[in-house]
Amino acid sequence: MMQGHNRPPFAPTIPGTNLRSHDVPTAIIYRPARAAATSAPRSRHWVLEFEPSRPQNLEPLMGWTTSQDPYRPIRMTFPDRDSAVDYALKNDWRYIVREDRPRRIGPNPWAGTSSHQLYRGVDTSKEGWVQMGQPTMSEHHLPKGYGASENTGTPQKSEAEFLDPVLEAAIESFPASDPPAWIGTTVSGRRG
Repeated sequence: MMQGHNRPPFAPTIPGTNLRSHDVPTAIIYRPARAAATSAPRSRHWVLEFEPSRPQNLEPLMGWTTSQDPYRPIRMTFPDRDSAVDYALKNDWRYIVREDRPRRIGPNPWAGTSSHQLYRGVDTSKEGWVQMGQPTMSEHHLPKGYGASENTGTPQKSEAEFLDPVLEAAIESFPASDPPAWIGTTVSGRRG
């Protein structure tokens, strides 16, 4: 987006001064991209920079990149796009706004399909109860998940055939004494 239809007839101001010059380059307003090496969300601020007005030079001895461009180090941040545009208009700068590309939301290949038929784990009620004794290979089966067809091809067992190991445990199998945190007493340090 470039706006110039209401430009004043005089030259824009030089950044940092009240002087006017026709040599001020076009300001570029954009929102910086997320760094590739991080999983952090993209920053919300907007940046105003100037187009390069002079080429960069390569320093032959050390290989540093230098420039004689006085506008190259100017980088201003703004909380939103409109405040950056207002600042550019206040200084009579020509500007270009680089809009965000629209997010491409493709079709979800898993939406609306139930072909994977998930199974329930052992933490659910009844179907997850552990049967006492060693089951044979023919008795190994996983109960179907919610929404799956009820006809699994395996014979269903009644509730009487399933045993809950927690309910079947005897009181003698628990520890003889509870830890102090369970009975409410506190253990204090040695007094000296």
